[in-house]
Amino acid sequence: MPGILPVLLSVLSQLQTAPATSTAPATRPGAVESQPATATAPAEPPPPKVVRWHGEYDQAAEEARKAGRLLLVIYYDPDAPASQTFEEMTLSDRQTREFLAGFAAVKLNAAKGPGEKRFAQTGAKEAPLTQVFSPDGELLDWRPGCMIPAAAFRERLASSLEYWKAANVKPFDPAARWRAVQARLKLATCQEAVPEIDKLLKLPAKKLPKDVTPALMHLTRGEALLLADPKRAEQSLQKVRELAAADAELAGQAILLLADMCFRAERCTQARDLCAEYISSFPKAADVGRAYYTKAMVEFRGLKDAAAAGRTLKEFIEKYPDDRGVVEAKDLLDIIEPAEKKGPRK
Repeated sequence: MPGILPVLLSVLSQLQTAPATSTAPATRPGAVESQPATATAPAEPPPPKVVRWHGEYDQAAEEARKAGRLLLVIYYDPDAPASQTFEEMTLSDRQTREFLAGFAAVKLNAAKGPGEKRFAQTGAKEAPLTQVFSPDGELLDWRPGCMIPAAAFRERLASSLEYWKAANVKPFDPAARWRAVQARLKLATCQEAVPEIDKLLKLPAKKLPKDVTPALMHLTRGEALLLADPKRAEQSLQKVRELAAADAELAGQAILLLADMCFRAERCTQARDLCAEYISSFPKAADVGRAYYTKAMVEFRGLKDAAAAGRTLKEFIEKYPDDRGVVEAKDLLDIIEPAEKKGPRK
């Protein structure tokens, strides 16, 4: 029939163009049919933890207490350029936001509201101000001003964490307590390390941490008290000189700290003599350049003797031409020489 032919031709055409298919062999009885391998998408890393800023001090303090975290308090002034820079350059830094996730953190407006009253109690004159507290409310560190770069800010906070972890090792461990002392010296509340040092000084020598001597502990004690209690600091530093008279590292550091302290207290003759003692006792020590420079500053600024200061600097430059302090000494000499020509200062 003429109408059937076009239909048959169409069917044959479709059969010729259809894709070839293969028949899978029958599976043997008892065999486990293998499944085609499927690619597993790699698991996405969890989103990074970032700091959650509280708006109220009491909320952040409660979180710190319950979670056993350090409490970070940032006082800011929204209209102050320093606060704006601190926010943009440091607090908004990605690594910093992740680092601060381990703190209970709060930002307080120092210019109005509850934050203004609390800021006034700190005694600071302007924001920004950073404070770090232990979970039970002990002030560990404080730092006024804008802290940049962000890495320096994180390093400062890391010292508080280092102290807190070392100070809370149980049972009492002298090595951990010494680590806590070293960390505390980096904080604004460094004088609080003194009770820890005194506790270690009461231990028998065999229980002290390795390479930690009473002389070293007295040196550390003097450093901790240097600004808070100069009289007690001087007692500790003199004790170091007794215990380690020939040690350039310990006795020498004690002499230079004493010289700095005497200079600040305007005991200039004593400061000069201490520097001279260091130079004569430890001529090959690493800090001999510091001793020369301090001596010159005492002579020039304190004793008003530009000629003596010039001689001190010239002697240093001649004897120690490769010392790292020579460049600074030459800069000071450029200032002193014109004054030297004018004669003694009144």
